[in-house]
Amino acid sequence: MKLRHYETFYLLHPDLSDEERTAISEKLQQIIISGHGEIVKIDPWPLQKLAYRVQKQTQGYYVVMEYGASAETISELTRRLRLDEGVMKFVTTKISNEFDAEALAKARDESAPPAETVEEALDSTQSTEKREEE
Repeated sequence: MKLRHYETFYLLHPDLSDEERTAISEKLQQIIISGHGEIVKIDPWPLQKLAYRVQKQTQGYYVVMEYGASAETISELTRRLRLDEGVMKFVTTKISNEFDAEALAKARDESAPPAETVEEALDSTQSTEKREEE
């Protein structure tokens, strides 16, 4: 069974409690894991104002989930997202035909700048702004 790299972006109803949102996320993770997939990242966002109404709601919770899974697992995941009343909208995107969790982890580690570099960059920006004021 070949794993492909996917990303699912879904919007949860604003009236859901933290426990209900966590339960939905865990249920989706379990679908992926039971289909022999691997979760790379789950990024839940705080309550956001929507650009337009979705199911008569102006706010919602976005969640971005990146993972490796088979095509059969995606079919089941899509079916469950459609059936869940807490999910207002979703979209699943195939990022690539190849999935290598270790390569993704290495790429993330290399792309993230060390904390010292960020602090130094902020210090240099602040000192530049001070010079411009003078």
